[in-house]
Amino acid sequence: MHRNRLFTILILLPAAICASAQDIDPTVEVSRTYQGKMMEVHKPMISMQIPDSVMQFDLDFDYSVFDSPYKGTYEFNPYLQDMKPHPAAWTGRRLFLRAGAGYPLHPVFDFVWSPDLKGRFRMSAYATHRSYVGRYRSITPVLDESSGDISLGSPSGDASGSNGWKGYDLLTTAGVEGRLGWDKGEFTFDAGYRGLATKDSLLTRGYNAFTAGLRVRSSESRDRYFLYDVAADYMYGADNLEYTGFAGSRGLSGHEFSLSSAFGPVFSRSQRLTVGLGLDMVSYSRAFGTTAGKVSVSPKYTFAKGRWNLGLGLVFSAMFSGGEDGLLPAQNTERGQYVYPDINISYDVIRDYMRIYALVGGGESIGRYSSMLEKGHFIHPLFTLMAGTPLIDNTVERISASLGIRGNIASRFSYDLRAGYRNFASAPVYAVLSSSGASVDSPSPALGYTGMQIFYASLDYGWSSADFSLDGNFTYRHSDLSSDGVLPAGYGTWMSFFRPAAFSGDVRALYNWRSRIYAGADCGFSLARESALCLMDGYADVGIYLEVRTARLFSFWIRGGNLLNMTVQHMPMYADSGINFTAGICLNL
Repeated sequence: MHRNRLFTILILLPAAICASAQDIDPTVEVSRTYQGKMMEVHKPMISMQIPDSVMQFDLDFDYSVFDSPYKGTYEFNPYLQDMKPHPAAWTGRRLFLRAGAGYPLHPVFDFVWSPDLKGRFRMSAYATHRSYVGRYRSITPVLDESSGDISLGSPSGDASGSNGWKGYDLLTTAGVEGRLGWDKGEFTFDAGYRGLATKDSLLTRGYNAFTAGLRVRSSESRDRYFLYDVAADYMYGADNLEYTGFAGSRGLSGHEFSLSSAFGPVFSRSQRLTVGLGLDMVSYSRAFGTTAGKVSVSPKYTFAKGRWNLGLGLVFSAMFSGGEDGLLPAQNTERGQYVYPDINISYDVIRDYMRIYALVGGGESIGRYSSMLEKGHFIHPLFTLMAGTPLIDNTVERISASLGIRGNIASRFSYDLRAGYRNFASAPVYAVLSSSGASVDSPSPALGYTGMQIFYASLDYGWSSADFSLDGNFTYRHSDLSSDGVLPAGYGTWMSFFRPAAFSGDVRALYNWRSRIYAGADCGFSLARESALCLMDGYADVGIYLEVRTARLFSFWIRGGNLLNMTVQHMPMYADSGINFTAGICLNL
């Protein structure tokens, strides 16, 4: 679901960028997700991966709701999301359990059970939990008298944020996934629960969602056959909200549905012609009074010969909405341009070791309430009501283009260096609201939608050996998003958008001694993010990791995070208390 990713990439197995990528895979991946993915990590995590605060402004969004880290029994790798040290991928063990807690309180729990079934049917049951319960730093406007800039950070002289507020952020997932395969195809399904509970100084939220998905696709490897791939996903979610100062509670609920498919002849191992058909729809309760959707048709021809790989396609899509008479301002009003390119060209300069590529694309996606919650667990409908702006809107990327080179050196060091351009007619961006115009005496965070252009350059890198691995990302961005003024948002409220950080990245290193003791370190960093009203200071989020395997199937682990005690904001004005530690056990049977 992340073919067109342009900013975020998690390299856990660096050697994967090698020979396996050189041939055409005749299997078409279809999904209801928007092309592009923000690898969101719900902090605090024990994982050695990119902190979520690094990725908040990458403008790549995963429209699958609280996407499960487990892709089914046949793909399960318990170390994928959390970089849990292990010399190889999952070997078919039937039970995986990890549990831990730390200070401040942030329990971690992962469970997967995969029964050993006879025949071709496989299934697994899973559950995960990530949470933070404790004090959040007091984020207040701080004036730098020398420069006149206003920053959002802990008050001077109070690095610990001891005058902050208490709250929590709890995320729970559970479900069942399964697969039935046969000689020429496979059927997969999933059904699950997603729960989010948050509390801050204004609002208490309890979001509960139930999901279901089905997929059937061909899996033949012959030279000539007819390819088919059909997937359907459905979610019902309800958000119960209680506002401080408001009597009673408010509720928002809605249905989200998507149908995606691809059909076409595979002429040979090097040629295929497919047509994709898609339908996305959302319908929300009276608070929104909104029904919105998108229909799309996407023909594409793919050809590979010698060192060349070529994909030529177009995406035809149209959006619609109605019933915009709810209590909140009209939602999902942005419209796309109906036609988008879908072109990819690559050439193997050195077979299996170096490839240059070019991508041209674009697209649109329906704004979803669940996607908004993925972007920021503390986004409040109340703030949108105050501002008179849409709580959720559609994302429209007019055009994107990139050039890159990827490969590996001796199958040890892998790299992907690219540069490109993206033009959005509408994209969700963090913003700050103020009722006092050009000052921020009482700021409120929000998610706004605006057009913008981004020029970027990015490097993903990785080194892997039997005992040591290193990987990470460096990204530079330049945006034309204005930070010179404030916009009247209605009801006497002013809004200012935060620009993407000019430079951000991460680095992770892991060493293992005889596959018994694992030690690692990671750092996610970002320069300041500016808006007309204030700026979010830059930071470096440093962590360390240690695991000791006392037996073949059992281990103890401990992780320390934010060791520099910096103010790392997940979204404007929300930051955990600072230095944190997590410890626990891992069992793999």
